[in-house]
Amino acid sequence: MPRWTLSLLVLTTLATAAPALLFGQGDGDGSKPLPHSLSWWTRNPLRLDEDQILRIDRSVVNGHIVTARDYRVKQKITHVGTLSGHRILQNLTTIRPGPALIANGSEDAEAPPTQWKSLLMQTERRREQYVEIYKLQAYSGLYQPLTDAAIYGAGPNAILGTRDGDSGNGGGCDKGFWWFDRAGAHPVDLSPLLQAIDHARPPKSTYGGGCWALTPEAELSVWVQKSEATCHACGGLGTIEAHYRIEHGVAIPVSVLFKPDEQP
Repeated sequence: MPRWTLSLLVLTTLATAAPALLFGQGDGDGSKPLPHSLSWWTRNPLRLDEDQILRIDRSVVNGHIVTARDYRVKQKITHVGTLSGHRILQNLTTIRPGPALIANGSEDAEAPPTQWKSLLMQTERRREQYVEIYKLQAYSGLYQPLTDAAIYGAGPNAILGTRDGDSGNGGGCDKGFWWFDRAGAHPVDLSPLLQAIDHARPPKSTYGGGCWALTPEAELSVWVQKSEATCHACGGLGTIEAHYRIEHGVAIPVSVLFKPDEQP
């Protein structure tokens, strides 16, 4: 089962209209994120709108210029756990339009909120410095409500996992899985497990649409459909049931079996 510490800090704020000071997150070549204090993510968070989907600094109905004050922002900082001495925090930011944007018709009060998820890894304990190892900016209606990241397993083979499904009917998602050592976070190597799954599928078949993910129970199910299927939800043949273990950051297959659907 997933485990995480439920201690959290809820910050409910009326976003301020401070200047959008975006500090570089790379080390000059974009290959390595720079550490920041936690306040870098919590102070005036709307400045971190990478795709500039929010309407800040734009003119809307009646010439109103949108500022950060036109949005309502709630942040929840959760201590997910500690792996190899690295404290891991989840920053979940929920953004809703304020009364002015709703009144002038620029935003729909009934629309799902925009949600951003960041996973932060502590790098320097004394200085309380963090780097962002994962970021998902899910704008209104594009994703299902975002879920909490969690630590799967225990001891040296524990991993950090996150998965969030989109709102389409194709079953897509954003996900990430990491193992940790003293140097930091590293993506879990899924290649042995993926190769075993590929070998288990029957001829002239493919994986169906959707998003499978590693689970706290170390098992997963992958839907299989005919290669010539004309839609993402048809031509189903069965499922591949896989059990695995995590060892030194690698997903090692334990048993991988194709189970055909019962024919009528």
